[in-house]
Amino acid sequence: MANFTERAIVETLNEMLKKHPIDKITIKELTEACGISRNTFYYHFHDIYEVLTRSFLEQIDVLLKEHEGEESWEETFHEGLSFLYENKAAIDHIYWSVNRDALDKFLDEVVYNYVRGVINKESGAGSYKDKTLSLAADFYKNALLGAVLGWIENDMKERPEELAHLYNSVFQGTINGLLTSIEKVV
Repeated sequence: MANFTERAIVETLNEMLKKHPIDKITIKELTEACGISRNTFYYHFHDIYEVLTRSFLEQIDVLLKEHEGEESWEETFHEGLSFLYENKAAIDHIYWSVNRDALDKFLDEVVYNYVRGVINKESGAGSYKDKTLSLAADFYKNALLGAVLGWIENDMKERPEELAHLYNSVFQGTINGLLTSIEKVV
């Protein structure tokens, strides 16, 4: 029952966002449009920004899963950065909100899984120890998240395609070198 109600709240907010900015949507309007009470809303979410965060996290998860295991990172970077850029106001609300810990935890897991998939594909089955692959995935995850979160914090001044090309240039072709270096130490 909880998943159905939460899903309905998220989907109703997504529909409302097509017509109104987030700061013009009230809990009262959201609950009326969803056909639930305020108490039901607060049972599932703390505030409207938590619903917004859930919505965007789900969309980011879908985007990354669509590109799992691709050899070129540039298209994935471009789509992900474009999504953030197109939803800048909402992303700013999430980034600077009290729900930031949930965002960080979620992005940490999703980006790690995406990067691990790329590393697994590029490294070849059984060529490296699992610990080596995990350390490399952690390294790339932290680099990517640091770059993207810094871009958000600096008001997304660069165009997504510029950053996607830069990040791709930096990461493309470096995986096997990093894996070899880690393997020597582990």
